[in-house]
Amino acid sequence: MLTILLFVGTLLNHANADFDTDVLNEKDGVVSGILSDSVLLHLPPCSFQGQNVSLQYTINNTVDTWTLENIFTVPPCEKTTGTEGNSLVTRRIGYKVSDLASGTTYRFQFQIGSNKSNTVLATTKAGQHYSGIDTGLPARSGAMVVITVILSVAMFILMVALTITIVLSNDED
Repeated sequence: MLTILLFVGTLLNHANADFDTDVLNEKDGVVSGILSDSVLLHLPPCSFQGQNVSLQYTINNTVDTWTLENIFTVPPCEKTTGTEGNSLVTRRIGYKVSDLASGTTYRFQFQIGSNKSNTVLATTKAGQHYSGIDTGLPARSGAMVVITVILSVAMFILMVALTITIVLSNDED
């Protein structure tokens, strides 16, 4: 039953949306679109170029809502010619929403005039505070100690052999 409700909810979300957006991912050429304090969202389509974009976001399952008015203008899509002579469309790919709480789930929605995007659900990664990182020397394993002792003894034997060789070669003169 829950699966059916989620499926219907997704369909209604897309049915009420005038355009689609999503979180950037590896297919878009970024390592991760979700960071510990920010999220990278796809830009609206080129058909909205030159129009101001607002962003509304909420913490999931709360009533706290933030609206960022006229945060950017949809950039134009530039047509270039590829290496095989085909036409390519290039543009900046995303908008970074910053200053988010670590490990928190948010809902994002772009608005351009009366047009709204689908709602995107994204959870920021839970980051570790820098003061919690252990900067002390790590413990040594037994293998590291054995290798160090063997190399030190070998170096001592080489130095003694070199000294004996130099002393004996000077005696013959």
